[in-house]
Amino acid sequence: MRAIIISGGKAPSKELLLSYIKEDDILIGIDKGCDVFYEYNITPNIILGDFDSAKKEYIEEFIKKGVKIEKYNPEKDYTDTHLGYIKAKEANADEIIMFGVTGTRIDHTLANFGILFMALKDKIKLEIIDDNNRIFIIDKKTTFKGKKGELISFHALSNVVKNVNIEGAKYTLKNYDMTLLEPRAICNEFLDKDITISFDKGIIMVIFPMD
Repeated sequence: MRAIIISGGKAPSKELLLSYIKEDDILIGIDKGCDVFYEYNITPNIILGDFDSAKKEYIEEFIKKGVKIEKYNPEKDYTDTHLGYIKAKEANADEIIMFGVTGTRIDHTLANFGILFMALKDKIKLEIIDDNNRIFIIDKKTTFKGKKGELISFHALSNVVKNVNIEGAKYTLKNYDMTLLEPRAICNEFLDKDITISFDKGIIMVIFPMD
């Protein structure tokens, strides 16, 4: 099962969101992210949060439609987005796409990046997507497909990612020890074949920039 979560950060465009939603997805609105569902005329399955920023009239309309609601005290141990992840996990989602989890609040954005680590540990495929980027993390050799000229960036999220090898890209790398957030492997480019990255140990963030 796949879950689509919209939180209260920068809203995805309607075109982007609709390009991902499938009929069998479970749709979860997080606080102000509920506004996006309402304004795009999409009915979520669940809405949750402390609702300190969502439009009350939108929430009331969803309640009238029978949408399941879970309201939390603003003073809580988890962020609303983290609660959304937990809810998707409880629904047995093995794949999650998060929208509205990046934006001007860097503290929230970094906290949401932290959920990527939780998903990796839980063996759930999690991607963070906005109109400018597609973001996920990996801990093993991975091959990527892309169109010629498409960009891809790699960031080490461990103190050291040992023996990094990048093959098939415009800029290759061989037997390199990449340190935390070192900008050595950003802005790489697809040629006319797949790109493969391998490494002995560690975690790497993969970013497909879309602007």
